[in-house]
Amino acid sequence: MKRKFTYASPALIFLLLSVFSGCATTSRNTLFREVDQAYESGNYTIAQAYIESNKEKLYREKDKVLYHLETGMLDFYSSEYSESNRHLDQAELLIEEYFTKSISQAASSLLINDLQLDYRGEDFEDIYLNIFKALNYLSLNDSDAAFVEVRRISNKLNLLEDKYAKLAQAYTQSDKNQGVIIKSGPSRFYNSALARYLSLLMYRAEGNYDGVRIDWQLLLDAFNLQPNLYPFPVPFDSSIANQPQNTQDTRLSIIAFTGRSPIKLASTLRINTFENHVVISTVSEKDTVGRVLENLLVFDFPGVKEGYWFKFEIPRMEKQGSLVKRIRVIADGHPLGFLSLLENMEQITLDTFEIREPMIFLRTVTRTIIKGMASEAAGSSLEKSGTESGSELLKILGFLSKYSLAIASELSEQADLRVSRYFPAFANAGEWQLPPGEYHIEVEYYGHDKLLYTDDLGTVSLGKNQPNLLTSAYSK
Repeated sequence: MKRKFTYASPALIFLLLSVFSGCATTSRNTLFREVDQAYESGNYTIAQAYIESNKEKLYREKDKVLYHLETGMLDFYSSEYSESNRHLDQAELLIEEYFTKSISQAASSLLINDLQLDYRGEDFEDIYLNIFKALNYLSLNDSDAAFVEVRRISNKLNLLEDKYAKLAQAYTQSDKNQGVIIKSGPSRFYNSALARYLSLLMYRAEGNYDGVRIDWQLLLDAFNLQPNLYPFPVPFDSSIANQPQNTQDTRLSIIAFTGRSPIKLASTLRINTFENHVVISTVSEKDTVGRVLENLLVFDFPGVKEGYWFKFEIPRMEKQGSLVKRIRVIADGHPLGFLSLLENMEQITLDTFEIREPMIFLRTVTRTIIKGMASEAAGSSLEKSGTESGSELLKILGFLSKYSLAIASELSEQADLRVSRYFPAFANAGEWQLPPGEYHIEVEYYGHDKLLYTDDLGTVSLGKNQPNLLTSAYSK
């Protein structure tokens, strides 16, 4: 009697190799180490050159938005204003295109990890790219185009909550969903003080003081109606909305950006299923007491059976802050005064991310359970076939197949940590009344007790009926 042999498929062999060899992943936070070091040292052209020479390694085809955002911001810091706008324009077009596509494809993409989709940008990126486009246009003496960018910010903020409500509804109505209601979070960011200040400066340069007073009131509203985002004093008084007391004078305005925008890190969670509901927990390492159960969440999941355990990752935003505590402006060697915080951009980044967080969480849980149960069923079938065959080899292969499928399912639920890296964390501003003329301007950045960096802006000409706006940046 001839013995019948069954050969393992190439896919099964790959899964078995995965069990024993493990899986190594490279975070963007590691991949961009050289670029980050150049950026933090203020060597923006070196950072840009490294990106261009390593573009294929740093960016996938699905990361076009990131490439244009990061390149556009580095161009801004390098005073390459036209190139910066070219990249930021492209990023904005792709963000809009990919988000529109995400709504039309929501049903089919419910069970696809975000890492496999085109990166469509975070809301802070979509909003703040218009700030930097406006600043670029002002540097190119195109106030009309700068006005357009500021107005776009208001339009985007007005639509922020509605667009995610539509996307959440599309996910909920997907035929692949198992009755889980997917919701977006509320928006608390409706009005940017930084955008209002830019608009005020442009109206003031035109001599349109009705427009100035409207923007001054809207700037005050940003502070008064959004205290969670602006829990600090308004950096100006009402004099900025009036003509200079000495009609021969003009104003010098400076906006200084500090720090780096938040990055994404992964949080690992575990799912334990019961009849028609699930329990989700997170476990963290504590220095003094070891591993501690931190959070426990129970919610309904129609149709799920008891006894499954799954693991998954979701992204969280982590602030990077700034070393800067004080910023002083020097004109012709004489101190003019200090800048004050105008917009906490990193807090707004976290706040706008919270709109999407419930959707990310619920989609990932739904996807993990559905894929995990399918993987478990397939693994059990392989294990049963191996046992019934009577072959010791097939029994072992069936057993390993079951667990390799489970591991593959867990690995497919890695968090999407993509986010642009070179937006600032804070916007600081100040202005001074001066006679028209030429001034040598320096911006000094201080830590707690020492000077960290001096940005020499060179000799600038301050004229009547001009925005007279200078920008500076220190990335630490």
